[in-house]
Amino acid sequence: MITFQNASGLELIDANMESTAVGAYQARQANISILLAALNDKLALHSQRAANQPRDWGYAGDLGSVQERLERIVEVFASE
Repeated sequence: MITFQNASGLELIDANMESTAVGAYQARQANISILLAALNDKLALHSQRAANQPRDWGYAGDLGSVQERLERIVEVFASE
């Protein structure tokens, strides 16, 4: 298993280096779990900052952008 550090500093598995479809699938599934955990951590920090500035609409706007992207991602599986 070969890993790399992505732009956010997370250690992910290089799924492109897997020799089988099953290996690549499992690597990507593990990477998605890592990314989702990181997203939850970042969301918790963002929430704390937003709580300190309750009148700042920028935080709500940030989440609107994230929500739109997540909706597009979920649509990938909607066609199955």
